[in-house]
Parts: sequence; structure tokens; C-alpha cells
Amino acid sequence: MAEFLTTNGTSYHIENVIIDAKKKLVLVSPYLQISKTFFERLKDAANRNVKIKIIYGKDELKPNEKNSLAELKNIELFYFENLHAKCYFNESEMVITSMNMYEFSEKNNREMGVFLTKGKDYELFDKAVNETLSIIQSSELIKLTKTKRVYYQDKKNSKENSKGKKPKRGYCIRCGERIPYNIEKPYCWDCFSIWSQFENPEYEENVCHSCGEFEVTSMLKPVCYDCYKEFEK
Repeated sequence: MAEFLTTNGTSYHIENVIIDAKKKLVLVSPYLQISKTFFERLKDAANRNVKIKIIYGKDELKPNEKNSLAELKNIELFYFENLHAKCYFNESEMVITSMNMYEFSEKNNREMGVFLTKGKDYELFDKAVNETLSIIQSSELIKLTKTKRVYYQDKKNSKENSKGKKPKRGYCIRCGERIPYNIEKPYCWDCFSIWSQFENPEYEENVCHSCGEFEVTSMLKPVCYDCYKEFEK
């Protein structure tokens, strides 16, 4: 019997769909923001030899997100421009919901969803799987290759931009958005507004302010060790 879900219940069951996957995992989400926690769950599934398919359709993935996905085995990424459906399932459990696989949605939006199991809701489950397969057949397969991050520098001063010269642009250590490089201000305005409510300088974030890759950072230590050696030491 299908179960109605609120925002918290939706997040809980989506995470469990990933954790409980044994052979296959399909994630359909127009907006996709791969947080460090989400990536770790996917990595665990990939290491269990689960075949993963992700279908998205709106914003371009950030370089650190593509790089991280490229590290995983048994994963395929698809792009479908007119995608609006949100559906997450493994071989036996499914969540159909209004929630994108997007950290902002989970923390800020009011969402609804329905949890299904193949055993108790076979007909609904099967129809949703078939519709997802149809979407995949009409989607573009995105090639996942890891690329080396190029630090942005001012081309007008290229002679001065030798090794060790600090980049001009950085990344918000929470959401990964492009911002000016300043280790004393490593948040975008929106994320800083949230962080400033508590002002915990050691609160763990997800992204290196310098290279934009997934790393454990904080206001106190906003860059990864390699970037610290390169630009700050």
C-alpha cells in the first residue's frame, strides 16, 4: 500500500532507496545538486556494484560534481531537456515526489511524496519504471570524464600569474557557487546569511573555496590541503 510522505519523510526514503539498492538505482531529478553526503551514498552503492542511472534536465552540473561522478564505476548520466518528473527507485522501492535531488529543496521547500514497494504496489511501480525507461531512451548520454580544475587568473596580468599566485575567483564552501576568491569570505551571500545565524567557524562544509572539489572545509579552514600549500602557505 502506497504511503504518503512529507518533506522529512521524502528525504528519509530517498536516502534509503540509495542505501538499500542491491542491483540497480535510478534517480530522476530535473535539478541536481550533488552534496558531499549524496555523493558518499552513491559511492557506497557503486562499490556494491549497483548499476546507477541519473537523469537530470535543468542546470549544468558544476565541474566538481562531474569530476566526482566520473570517479564512480557503474554509473551513467543522462540529460533530458524537458524533464519535470522526480522519481527515485531501486529494484524494490520507489519514491515519486515533488522534491528535486537538490540540497536547497530538502532544507527550505515544503514537499510531498509517495513511497511505493514493488511487492505491494506492483502495477504502479511497473508503470513508473516503464515511463522512466522511455525518458532514458529519449535522453542524451553525458560522457563523464575527470578534468583538472583550471584556476581563474586575470589574463591582463598573465606574466604575474606564475605558480603560487592566488586565483581571482573561488567557490562558496557550502553550495559551490562561483564567488571572488577570499579565504576570509568563503561563502556566497545567501549561504553566509544562513551561517551567520550561528557563526560556528568550525562547522563542516562540502567544497574547497579554491578548487571547488568536494572536501571537508569550514570558515576556519576554507581550502583543501593542496590548495593551501599552493596559494596560502
